[in-house]
Amino acid sequence: MFTKDERLLYAYTYIQFQQKDLLLDFWQDAYIKSMARFIAIVKSRRVGWSFICSLKGLIKALDPDRVGYTKQFVSYNEEDALEKISYAKQFYDSIPDCDAKKKLITDNKSMLCFQDKNGITQSRLISIPCRPPRGKGGDISLDEFAIYNAKMQKLVYDAALPVISRGGTIEMGSSPLGKIGQFYDILTDKETYDYERYNIPWWFCRDLCVDVPTAVKIAPSLSTPERVETFGTKILKMIFQNTDLDTFQQEFECVFIDSSESYISLDLIYENTPGKRECDIDLSACEKMSDEEYWEYNRGVDFQAYKDLDTAILNYRPEYHGNTLFLGYDVGRHKDLSVLFLIGITPDGKKRDFARIELKNETYKKQKATVIKAYRELPIYRGRIDRTGIGDNIYEDVHAEVGDRVEGVQFTQESKEFLAIEVKRGLEQHEFLLSNDKDFHMQIHSIRRVDKGGGKHFSYESTRDERGHADSFWAWALANSAVVLTDNKNNNFYAQRRQKRIKLMQESKPENQEHVQMTVEQKELEFDKVQVEKAKHDFGESVVITKGKSLRQINQAFGYDKVDKERW
Repeated sequence: MFTKDERLLYAYTYIQFQQKDLLLDFWQDAYIKSMARFIAIVKSRRVGWSFICSLKGLIKALDPDRVGYTKQFVSYNEEDALEKISYAKQFYDSIPDCDAKKKLITDNKSMLCFQDKNGITQSRLISIPCRPPRGKGGDISLDEFAIYNAKMQKLVYDAALPVISRGGTIEMGSSPLGKIGQFYDILTDKETYDYERYNIPWWFCRDLCVDVPTAVKIAPSLSTPERVETFGTKILKMIFQNTDLDTFQQEFECVFIDSSESYISLDLIYENTPGKRECDIDLSACEKMSDEEYWEYNRGVDFQAYKDLDTAILNYRPEYHGNTLFLGYDVGRHKDLSVLFLIGITPDGKKRDFARIELKNETYKKQKATVIKAYRELPIYRGRIDRTGIGDNIYEDVHAEVGDRVEGVQFTQESKEFLAIEVKRGLEQHEFLLSNDKDFHMQIHSIRRVDKGGGKHFSYESTRDERGHADSFWAWALANSAVVLTDNKNNNFYAQRRQKRIKLMQESKPENQEHVQMTVEQKELEFDKVQVEKAKHDFGESVVITKGKSLRQINQAFGYDKVDKERW
């Protein structure tokens, strides 16, 4: 099998990416060459972890002397899982046809399978969303392990150990997230966990650092502001200027920060996210499945909101996304994104993410056109738009087109408190079906509740990163408030009475339901009988006119046996 140097030589000799020769950072070279059984990497965002773990997996799978090899990529969600296979397929396609390239016999979005040189066995790369791995050997790669909920961390880790018991490695890479969880324990408890550890801050990556060799030597002795100013690229400096120090250090400098100040916990978010809920973690039904059946069973559990309006319109299905949609639009200011968020009401009453469309550096004309197009092409019942400052013009123009189906909201301390409280209340009541989107989850989790007046007044704030200022959170909160206010409007006395009656009928026994239905159907007939009895009592039986009598019968009832046509 390949030596550690031969692995790297194979990569640089045969593989390209986007029709260019590979150019790896020094830590990526070291990772490919590593023969360790247990590897833990705490990393900055945007350093290429998914890229490099896919590359290492492919190199090992294509090793001509290695047979029956399997690598499972376990990712935060299904979208991230498919990204690993996409990278591996691009690497494979760049390799020229030669003896160094195994034949590809299975090629789909979640698995690549290669025929080994012996013509009998196969080597595989398999990618699954956040689920315990399965199998009898091979490598396990755990992506963003710190962000799994606590129960899933334990399930995944406990399942991974037996898989590699007869050979294989466990590799985990993640940005830090709070001083809790299995990942934090592995990184910090060196006596208990025998891991090869990597710390990959932003200055290890040439896309974020202008002079990596010098920064590796000098940057650790500098303060965060000093090293950003000295070694940061233009985009990194912009990110730092618009982010508080704690958040920047956690996201880009591998510092574990206590996340207890977050207004909405990750556990609360996960409880409303298909694929991460307790009911989704119960895998007892999978115990008797084969590995292939298990991998297939655990695909399609989660979902993603549409990121493009045209795609959302094309794929909209009322029975799946909801017959009624609600819109929220947060207008970006300066460097912030503008975000259009759509929530659908499913048949069981859940509020399901349908679309999260980010508009960056778009003109107000384009933004207005996007919102109006959403109203024209989709069944949006009600929407709410941030009309603070520059958002007022967009709101006025949209209102002129769609009328009272849209409402403007001034962002004040009080209005933002209402929005934040309502989404948290809805999460606590499990009213939502959230897309399994790491970036969106982090925006929700980034909201801080800040005391502005002795426990009586609070503001709800978030730091700004390279993707904005929690804009998706506020757009989502606006869309949710459109649902809440509509429910409140419809929740008058008569609506409540109707809902209680429906609930009572649903809870009744079948025979009682039939009785209620018969009573409703016979209501008019019973009313007529009462009126007839009243007429008999008041006027005598001879003048009672029952429903359905003809004109001749009516005349006879009043003593006119024959109609006098001349007098009529």
